[in-house]
Amino acid sequence: MKMWILAMAMTMTVGANAQQKNDKPEPLKPEQRAELQSKKMTLALNLNEKQQKDVKELLVEQGKQRAEFRRQHMPERQAGKKLTADERFALKNKMLDNRIAMNREMKKILSEDQFTKFEQLRKEKHHELRKNERKHKIHNRG
Repeated sequence: MKMWILAMAMTMTVGANAQQKNDKPEPLKPEQRAELQSKKMTLALNLNEKQQKDVKELLVEQGKQRAEFRRQHMPERQAGKKLTADERFALKNKMLDNRIAMNREMKKILSEDQFTKFEQLRKEKHHELRKNERKHKIHNRG
């Protein structure tokens, strides 16, 4: 009887763990993510229709580039391969080039006031993400 109860408990535990791993939501497509981001920016920055359309196009292109980047580099990271210093430098350099290009395009689309507010919102979000990241690390240590 004890063995039967133990077997049932183990089966339920394994089943619960397997179910938790499969409950991840399907990721959004770049077009869907861009649509949501452009609407959030429209609300935050009071964009007109042309600006909203231009921002959405820019975000779709950026999302496609990001997806392609992940497709190229994520298998290496998942396999546990450590990047060399030169590879890490090249990746970070490419990411910064993309961010500079994004800023230039956003400056063309937004007015000065909108761009200033856009940068401020981005900095606030960055600080919030870092704060949550640190908080998460602290809770996972203990």
